[in-house]
Amino acid sequence: MRSQFLTLLCVLTFISCGIGLFDAVVSLSNTQTVAETTAITRKPLPEDRKKKEKSYFEDRASGDVPLPSDPELIQPLAIAQLLYSGITLIGAILMFRLRRIGFWVYVAGVAIGLILPVILAGFGALNVSFGVFFSLLFVYLYWQNIGEMR
Repeated sequence: MRSQFLTLLCVLTFISCGIGLFDAVVSLSNTQTVAETTAITRKPLPEDRKKKEKSYFEDRASGDVPLPSDPELIQPLAIAQLLYSGITLIGAILMFRLRRIGFWVYVAGVAIGLILPVILAGFGALNVSFGVFFSLLFVYLYWQNIGEMR
């Protein structure tokens, strides 16, 4: 019997992988359009309004997030995301079926998600693979539930 926590982890992984796969397919099929997407910049508040309105969110994104504007970088990063999302989805499906091998497939997908963007686009690609770092947390949480799997 699968615990509710393991079920929740798997469902969250299904959602994340689904979004990642969709994003990768869009980036691969519309590379030029994605490259032409402009970054949205916020106008700074005047000093007198800053004091009145507390800002709890600070946008630290650079102009290259979520994807660089170079189509030749978008394609390899989209391929890396497609592999990462696909492999982690397969691992999550196996873990949902309580198969222990799914954990190792998931770990392999996370490793690909961390390493492949760096190989394809350099260390600057780590800023576009931020979601992979949450997967490291999920690796730990799945590891805590590995005893339920056979």
